[in-house]
Parts: sequence; structure tokens; C-alpha cells
Amino acid sequence: MSDGKIIGLQHLAINVTDLDAAKVFYGELLKLPELPRPEGVAAQFRSVWYLLGNAELHVVENPEFKPLKSPLGPHFAVACDDFDSASKRLAESGAEVVFGPATGVDGIARVVLKDPTGNMVEVIDLPLHR
Repeated sequence: MSDGKIIGLQHLAINVTDLDAAKVFYGELLKLPELPRPEGVAAQFRSVWYLLGNAELHVVENPEFKPLKSPLGPHFAVACDDFDSASKRLAESGAEVVFGPATGVDGIARVVLKDPTGNMVEVIDLPLHR
């Protein structure tokens, strides 16, 4: 019998001010595969859903949204299959880089970017938990 424990992240939803610019950032720059949305959801508000590892990222347009003004938080971190290639591509992309690509004080390589709205996204050289 299960005890109802949490077993993982199913999806993360973030707000963006411009969905078209976010699609370029998340779909083209970060290369996240787009997922279909239920028709009822698609009819209610503008959003795009992406596959993020074994979870989903839901990007929701909210033109009045203002991200917090904090140096590195709140943020979410994503793993990649080749950090050197990804960090080089991201650094050359023209995206706003907040940190890196470099090794942090914890000894882990990362690059931290801002999406077009100002949301922080950390690309980190760590494997996913299995």
C-alpha cells in the first residue's frame, strides 16, 4: 500500500510577457520539444508547453507580469547532454547571460540566462537524478 509520497515533478509553469519571444528562447535556443495542449486549455489563455526531461514546462503569457528583481533567484535549472556544446551555443546566441559559462564556488559548471521576460534559467553540468 502506498503512503501517498511525492514522486517527482510533473510540470512547472512560468509567466512570460511575450509568448512569441519565449517560444524562440525555450523552443529554438534551449531546444525544448513542444507538447500539445488540451483544447480547453488552449482556448482559455495563450501558452506553450514543452517537454523538460521527464517533466513539462508550461509557459503562460501574462503581459503584466514583472519578475522579481533578484540576482539569481527565483530560477529553475536544466541539465543538458553536452554542457560544453550547449554553453558555447548559449553564450554565442545573444541571450542575456547573467553568469558563466563558468564553474561556480561549488565546483559545478553552469551558465545562467534570462529569458526575454527576465525569468532566470540555469543550465547546469549535472546529471538528472534517476
